[in-house]
Amino acid sequence: MAVTQGTMNKAFVSAIDFLDQRDIDPAIYDQARDRDFTDIMKMVNRTKPAKMFFYNNFVNNDVYEVGTISSVTSTGLAQIIFVINTATTFPRVGDLIMTSNSNNIGKQARIQAVTFGSGTATLTVRSVGGNASPFYATVNDTVAFSSNAFGEKSSAPANRRYGMTKYYNNIQIFREVDEITDVQKVAKIETDVQMLAYQTIEKYIKLKGDISVQMLAGAQSSTLFGDANPFLADPTTSLGIQTTGGLDWYCTTYGISDQSAVLGTFTFTELDDIIDNFIANKAPTEHMVFMGSRAYRVLSKFIKSLPSASVASVRINLDGKQADFNVEQLKYGGYTFDFIHIPLFDHPQLFSSTLRADVNGSLYFVPKDGVDTVDNGSQPRMQIRYTPTPFTGSSANKSMNGMVTEWRVGALADIPTSDVMFLQTNWETAQGLECLAVKHFQKYRII
Repeated sequence: MAVTQGTMNKAFVSAIDFLDQRDIDPAIYDQARDRDFTDIMKMVNRTKPAKMFFYNNFVNNDVYEVGTISSVTSTGLAQIIFVINTATTFPRVGDLIMTSNSNNIGKQARIQAVTFGSGTATLTVRSVGGNASPFYATVNDTVAFSSNAFGEKSSAPANRRYGMTKYYNNIQIFREVDEITDVQKVAKIETDVQMLAYQTIEKYIKLKGDISVQMLAGAQSSTLFGDANPFLADPTTSLGIQTTGGLDWYCTTYGISDQSAVLGTFTFTELDDIIDNFIANKAPTEHMVFMGSRAYRVLSKFIKSLPSASVASVRINLDGKQADFNVEQLKYGGYTFDFIHIPLFDHPQLFSSTLRADVNGSLYFVPKDGVDTVDNGSQPRMQIRYTPTPFTGSSANKSMNGMVTEWRVGALADIPTSDVMFLQTNWETAQGLECLAVKHFQKYRII
């Protein structure tokens, strides 16, 4: 581990300390501003020591890329080949892709082979849905490399390195007497740790992003790990690869999927339609509504035209705990809707209006209540499921938090594992999205 009780290993900055966190900011921000600025920073843990009297910060480059199809070899099949324009070597075997082609709504494919040319990449992809779910490609379609999937006994994917832009600032020294300073004694240069930490964080951002995208818009594979002749298989091992379906997949496959009669409009007609869909499925009357900015703008025009008594600003309630930020709440026809903006929907390289217009322009309704069990218990409507890590024990080269395992190999690992002068860090986690009583969920496209 990078950090243990009373000690810190500066030679390596572990990502487990980043991964073992909930995705809700635990800080409470003082909007009344009654305290001094330094007190607020201490209260919300927003202070950080500096090792030198000038310091650098780095702005990360995008961890995702969008490609444009320039030519098509085959289309409309379970396995197709096409060429995209790319200035980098970003595409890699194992990536799950989504495209803007209208025939691919709700579909994903896995990259099985990549060949790079001059500013191009030829991709061989297989539909995660198998032969029953052909994948399509047309020139000028855009391609998002949204997640990744690997099978049993898989090898590490091709490594990516991310660029960055550096900024720097100076620390001001305040003194009241003339004395000899010990600045040079306490200022230490550790650029190797800075670079390793940067790459670790970038890879963590990508890993967390991959998981988030799959939980939102992933498509479930027809292949299972135990299939004797898996369709979606690792080309090296021939073992099966399975993917989890996300919220969009749950809604379109098992829940309610509808849209405005005229996209770009939202009136009482659409609101009545949404409620009628819930009534037809005996759904609860209180819902959280997730959306991006583009859909929210269409909705807001309608909300702002309503009497003030119909709309309230409330604090969102998550698992019985109120988060300290407000959302708009609408009560109408016996139903209550909390409208929640999710920034991931606005990601230009994942869910833009041209790449995944159906996701970018939709409202996702999730009931706020739990689902009762026959033994008088209750389960959350939506939760992440995971399998325990297959690793056991602990060592200098390995750390885990129950869901994510990290291990390091190479001559530069804490305990060298080969004579190759490199350090490779691997993370592994097995997770899936579970939505209960899905017929009460609704995807409603408004733009």
